[in-house]
Amino acid sequence: MMIGYFFRRILQGIGVLIGVSFMTFLLPSLMGGNIARVVLGPHATTQALKEFLHSHGLDLPFYLQYYHYMLNLFHGNLGYSTNPGTLDVSVWTVIYPYLPRTLWLVIISLLFSTIISIVIGLFQGIKRNSFFDHSMTFLIFLLFSFPAFLFSLVTIIVFSLTLHWFPPSIDQPTANSFFSPLVQMWNYPGQFALPLTTLTVLGIGGLTRFMRGSILETMVQDYVRTARAKGCSPNRVLFRHAFRNAVLPVITILGLSLPALFGGALITERIFNYPGMGQLTVASTNVRDVPVVMGLTLMVTVATVLGNLFADIGIAIADPRIRLTGKR
Repeated sequence: MMIGYFFRRILQGIGVLIGVSFMTFLLPSLMGGNIARVVLGPHATTQALKEFLHSHGLDLPFYLQYYHYMLNLFHGNLGYSTNPGTLDVSVWTVIYPYLPRTLWLVIISLLFSTIISIVIGLFQGIKRNSFFDHSMTFLIFLLFSFPAFLFSLVTIIVFSLTLHWFPPSIDQPTANSFFSPLVQMWNYPGQFALPLTTLTVLGIGGLTRFMRGSILETMVQDYVRTARAKGCSPNRVLFRHAFRNAVLPVITILGLSLPALFGGALITERIFNYPGMGQLTVASTNVRDVPVVMGLTLMVTVATVLGNLFADIGIAIADPRIRLTGKR
C-alpha cells in the first residue's frame, strides 16, 4: 500500500545519495596534485607533508578513504575543512551560515515560479492558439533561453545601472540564524528583487509548458466531457474537474526542477555578491577544499531527493488512485 510505496521511494533516494557520494569522492582523487602542498604552502618540508597526509587519512588507499568517509557520514560527520583559513573545522560548521541564505532564495523563487507558471499555463490552455497563447509562448521561450549569469547581468544593467530602481548587490548579513535571511528579505525587499526575479524566471519556462500541455490533455478527457454534458458551468468544469488532475504533472516536475534552481542560485549569488552556497562553492573550489565541496554537493543532492519525495507525497494527496493502489 502507500507505506510500502513511500518506503521504496526512500530507499531509492538513499541509493542516489550513495551514488553521488561515491562520485564526489572519486572525482577529486582523479584531479592529481597534492592537497597537503596546497594547504601547507610551497615551502613545506617533505616530513610536514607526510604528517599532514597521515593525520587526515589521505595516505590510505582509495577504498579505505571512502569507507571511513561513509562511516563518518552515517554518524552525521561530513568531514573537516582543508582550507587554510578554516583548517580542521567541521564541514557542517563551515556550511551552516551559508545554507539558509541559499535555501530561502530557492524556496521563495520556487513558490513564485510555481504560482506564476500555473496561472499562465492554465490561461494558455484555455485560450489555445490565441494571441495570448502565442505571445506568452514566445516570451517564455525567450526568457528560458537566457543563461542565469546573462539574465542576472541584464537585470543589473537595466534596473540598477540605468533606471536605478534596485541596488546591484545585497548587503552582507549581520546574523547567521536559520531565519535571518528571511528577515533580511522582509526588511530590504529591493535588494532581493533582482536575484529572486532571475531565479523565478529560470523556473517558469518548463513549469508553464507542462501546465499548458496538461490542461489541454485534461480538457478532452471523458469525465470532463461528461461534466459539460450534465450542464456544469465552464468554471466548475475547469476548477472542479480538470484543474486538479492537470496540476499533477506540475507537482511532479517541481522536485525535478530543484537542481536547476540550486545551480542558478549558485551563479546568481556570485553575481549579486550574496554570501550563500554559491560563493562558498567558488571559494572552496579555488583553494581545493574538497571536503567542503563534497558537503555542498551532498546538500544539494539531499534537497533534490527530498523535493522528489515531497512531490510524490503531493501527488498521492491530490490523486486518490495512488492512495488506493500505492502505485504511481
